[in-house]
Amino acid sequence: MTIVTDPDDPRGRMFGPYRLKPNSGVNPPYSPAYPVEWGCTLRTVEIMTRVAPGKVAILLSDTPFEIASDRVAFRFMRSPGHSLAVHAGEMFDLMISVPVRHKGLFTETHIFMYCSDPMGICAGREVFGYTKKDAHYAFDEHPDGSITGWVRRRGIPLADFTFTPDASAPVVRIVDGDELPAGEIHVRRLPHPERLGVAYADIAYRRTPLKYSKPIPGRAAMTLHASAYDPIAELQPEILGAHFMVSEVYGGGFEVEDRRLIERLTP
Repeated sequence: MTIVTDPDDPRGRMFGPYRLKPNSGVNPPYSPAYPVEWGCTLRTVEIMTRVAPGKVAILLSDTPFEIASDRVAFRFMRSPGHSLAVHAGEMFDLMISVPVRHKGLFTETHIFMYCSDPMGICAGREVFGYTKKDAHYAFDEHPDGSITGWVRRRGIPLADFTFTPDASAPVVRIVDGDELPAGEIHVRRLPHPERLGVAYADIAYRRTPLKYSKPIPGRAAMTLHASAYDPIAELQPEILGAHFMVSEVYGGGFEVEDRRLIERLTP
């Protein structure tokens, strides 16, 4: 076994080419232990759907956000080279997102979200209030440009999807018009240690650098599986369109993204 002693040896960089900030990563005086800088590329199949507004309104009833559309984006996101998941070579997220407005921000919130990596889960949930849960996945890109995949949580199927490029297919975005929502906003909650309930809550916003390629339109099929613990199938989404996008720029950290604590809610 080779012992890595040189701090500049790339084999010792657990989270990629980033340095730990003071009080982070190694027994920090807060939870969890996570790096704040990360980077990767991003390959996304976006399946745009329409969902009955009442279903989304119920999910967001304990937030102050104004829902901006009846569309819900299912984003199957593969991140090759993700520096939080160097052991696996990549990370995967399924974001189920809706456009919202709040205090002058036109942005999105994730009503459901699944992630393949423990570090991505804890950083996203604890720091930004994401709805992230653990998941396993397949995201297989084929020579003809088609993509097939699935998402499972602890062995239970959640979603299966296929995407086939088709230049004649429409490109449908999460809202109509030239302005698309940017960034992400969530109510971040800390559970109470003594009883069921919330001890602390605030609203966090972030906007990461992202430069997507022109969408490649296509046709998609998606099957959502019923689960009492992950009721995404209850959304009963109607598929409006699908496309594939790539970004060579995707990353996080204080130096590259817009992070804001918008307001405190509880106590």
